[in-house]
Amino acid sequence: MNEFVDSLLIRVEQAERAVRQAVEQQDEYAADVHAADLANLRRLAAEHGVSVGTPDEG
Repeated sequence: MNEFVDSLLIRVEQAERAVRQAVEQQDEYAADVHAADLANLRRLAAEHGVSVGTPDEG
């Protein structure tokens, strides 16, 4: 894997974790912000043919 793919996968993982934590803390605003970030990362991954698994947004 190249550096772009590695970085993208790490960012997706971090965003998924942030969404889960926000949901657990019942912070709707943070959950929405992190979910939007996650959606953008997934779109970017798809545009570059990078498989990031199934959506896990809490």
